[in-house]
Amino acid sequence: MGRRFESYWDRQVKPESKLWQLVKKNIPSIHWTRLESWAMPGVPDVYGIQDGISVFVELKVTKSNKIALSPFQHNWLYSHYLQGGRSFIMLQTLGERALYIFSSACLHSPLSIASEPQYKIQLPASPAAWAAVAKHLLHSPLPKIPKQRSNTKNP
Repeated sequence: MGRRFESYWDRQVKPESKLWQLVKKNIPSIHWTRLESWAMPGVPDVYGIQDGISVFVELKVTKSNKIALSPFQHNWLYSHYLQGGRSFIMLQTLGERALYIFSSACLHSPLSIASEPQYKIQLPASPAAWAAVAKHLLHSPLPKIPKQRSNTKNP
């Protein structure tokens, strides 16, 4: 019976739902909430908090080296970063069985796996590797926020 269930699971559950289950199972130290963003396009898939530190994570699964973000997702993630928020894109590649983590700060330019991720692990990963992912999400230094250009002139 177990084999038949696994086959059904593999065929019926969306890849991003499987990634969500993987994150929730392997990083239980963070209090995770799956967000339904149908009411507010662009809001990331997952919100997490631990010890007063909040993080938003957009989950993506791909077979290619392209990371497909909607304009709403791109705008939300980058705007959140510009306000000093912690937000990341967690990308699972099916071909090479790897997990990439990109800071939303990198969204100022086109994003692909060829872009330098902040963090990468091979899957399946050890508990120590998952603990390092949690540490990265909560404590990695955020890239410096660019100075906003002003449209007003000095008097």
